[in-house]
Amino acid sequence: MDGFEYLFLIAFFGLPGIAGAWFARTRGKNPLLWGLVSAPFPFFVFILWMQKPSVEVPGYFRKCQSCGMVYPWKLDTCKYCGVARKLS
Repeated sequence: MDGFEYLFLIAFFGLPGIAGAWFARTRGKNPLLWGLVSAPFPFFVFILWMQKPSVEVPGYFRKCQSCGMVYPWKLDTCKYCGVARKLS
Protein backbone atom coordinates (compact mmCIF):
# COMPACT_ATOMS: atom_id res chain seq x y z
CA MET A 1 0.00 0.00 0.00
CA ASP A 2 1.12 3.48 -0.83
CA GLY A 3 1.45 6.23 1.81
CA PHE A 4 -1.60 8.04 0.45
CA GLU A 5 -3.75 4.97 1.00
CA TYR A 6 -2.76 4.90 4.67
CA LEU A 7 -3.59 8.59 4.99
CA PHE A 8 -6.96 7.90 3.39
CA LEU A 9 -7.69 5.08 5.86
CA ILE A 10 -6.67 7.23 8.82
CA ALA A 11 -8.64 10.25 7.64
CA PHE A 12 -11.86 8.42 6.82
CA PHE A 13 -11.89 5.76 9.55
CA GLY A 14 -9.51 6.84 12.31
CA LEU A 15 -10.61 10.43 12.83
CA PRO A 16 -14.36 9.68 13.04
CA GLY A 17 -13.58 6.85 15.47
CA ILE A 18 -11.52 9.14 17.70
CA ALA A 19 -14.15 11.89 17.53
CA GLY A 20 -16.92 9.41 18.36
CA ALA A 21 -15.00 8.06 21.35
CA TRP A 22 -14.34 11.59 22.66
CA PHE A 23 -17.97 12.69 22.27
CA ALA A 24 -19.12 9.49 24.01
CA ARG A 25 -16.73 10.09 26.91
CA THR A 26 -17.93 13.66 27.41
CA ARG A 27 -21.56 12.53 27.41
CA GLY A 28 -21.17 9.64 29.85
CA LYS A 29 -21.43 6.85 27.29
CA ASN A 30 -19.10 3.95 26.44
CA PRO A 31 -16.21 5.46 24.40
CA LEU A 32 -14.90 2.12 23.10
CA LEU A 33 -18.25 1.05 21.70
CA TRP A 34 -19.07 4.43 20.14
CA GLY A 35 -15.52 4.80 18.78
CA LEU A 36 -15.76 1.43 17.04
CA VAL A 37 -19.21 2.21 15.66
CA SER A 38 -18.21 5.71 14.52
CA ALA A 39 -15.10 4.56 12.64
CA PRO A 40 -16.90 2.71 9.81
CA PHE A 41 -20.09 4.78 10.08
CA PRO A 42 -19.12 8.46 10.62
CA PHE A 43 -22.72 9.70 10.82
CA PHE A 44 -22.81 8.28 14.37
CA VAL A 45 -20.47 11.14 15.36
CA PHE A 46 -23.27 13.58 14.52
CA ILE A 47 -25.76 11.49 16.48
CA LEU A 48 -23.50 11.67 19.54
CA TRP A 49 -22.92 15.37 19.03
CA MET A 50 -26.64 16.10 19.08
CA GLN A 51 -27.37 13.94 22.14
CA LYS A 52 -27.17 15.53 25.53
CA PRO A 53 -26.35 13.38 28.52
CA SER A 54 -29.08 12.15 30.81
CA VAL A 55 -26.83 12.01 33.88
CA GLU A 56 -24.22 14.32 35.39
CA VAL A 57 -20.75 13.87 33.86
CA PRO A 58 -18.10 15.46 36.14
CA GLY A 59 -16.05 18.04 34.27
CA TYR A 60 -18.48 18.25 31.33
CA PHE A 61 -22.13 18.40 32.44
CA ARG A 62 -23.93 18.93 35.76
CA LYS A 63 -27.51 18.35 36.85
CA CYS A 64 -29.63 21.24 38.12
CA GLN A 65 -30.85 20.74 41.68
CA SER A 66 -34.02 22.71 40.96
CA CYS A 67 -35.37 21.43 37.63
CA GLY A 68 -33.29 18.26 37.14
CA MET A 69 -32.06 19.17 33.64
CA VAL A 70 -28.44 18.60 32.60
CA TYR A 71 -26.46 21.67 31.50
CA PRO A 72 -22.78 22.39 30.63
CA TRP A 73 -20.32 22.31 33.53
CA LYS A 74 -18.84 25.76 32.84
CA LEU A 75 -22.15 27.60 33.36
CA ASP A 76 -22.88 28.93 36.85
CA THR A 77 -26.65 29.10 36.31
CA CYS A 78 -29.00 26.55 34.81
CA LYS A 79 -29.80 27.49 31.23
CA TYR A 80 -33.29 26.00 31.54
CA CYS A 81 -34.65 27.51 34.77
CA GLY A 82 -32.03 30.21 35.57
CA VAL A 83 -31.31 29.04 39.11
CA ALA A 84 -27.71 29.66 40.25
CA ARG A 85 -25.89 26.56 41.44
CA LYS A 86 -25.04 26.27 45.11
CA LEU A 87 -21.35 26.77 45.83
CA SER A 88 -20.08 24.21 48.32
